[in-house]
Amino acid sequence: MENEMDLSIARFIREQREREEQEERERLRKQYDPRERITYTLEEMMEGIRSGRQYLYTLLLEFEPKDLLEGRLTVPFIKNFYDVEQNEGGMILLASNARKVVFNVSDAPCTKVKMPLNKWIEQTKEAMKDMHIYIKPGKKAVVGNMEYFCYTAPTSRGRLFNIVFRLKKGGRIYAGNLNCPEEEQKGMGLLLEAMVHVIEEMNR
Repeated sequence: MENEMDLSIARFIREQREREEQEERERLRKQYDPRERITYTLEEMMEGIRSGRQYLYTLLLEFEPKDLLEGRLTVPFIKNFYDVEQNEGGMILLASNARKVVFNVSDAPCTKVKMPLNKWIEQTKEAMKDMHIYIKPGKKAVVGNMEYFCYTAPTSRGRLFNIVFRLKKGGRIYAGNLNCPEEEQKGMGLLLEAMVHVIEEMNR
């Protein structure tokens, strides 16, 4: 009986020590992780993209205007960032596997009256639901000729933060999606949202 009690006490002490060590590691991670100490605003990110240089914590990103879709759409292109660049069937796909960032965009003639933003969001939710994907819409905005909204959704790669936009220009509708891991929403996610704003500016 005494041996069992001694073993229980020893196990309790060991588990307590492991918990304390884990808490200390987490405290140190937060203390030295730049993502815990540095915050950005949307306006700061937009200004950095416009200037061609923006730090994301310790990562320097450089931007240049790039024409896509046979010159119909101009976007702020991140230099030396994407390891996948595809143009298939009128859809542009840019992806960084290292940073887990994806940007795709396509366009089509504008032949119908554009549905209201809220209805578009609901339609997107229902379409995703039909595929057994349940999204959680967040921020939405109208910027000039562009509308966009943000949502998070589960995937086989974990939860993703998405920004979906549509832009009317020259009798065509441009529809795009940018995403990154949900845990990067305050950093990379904010940068992607700033890119959406700058896309609107570049295509006025």
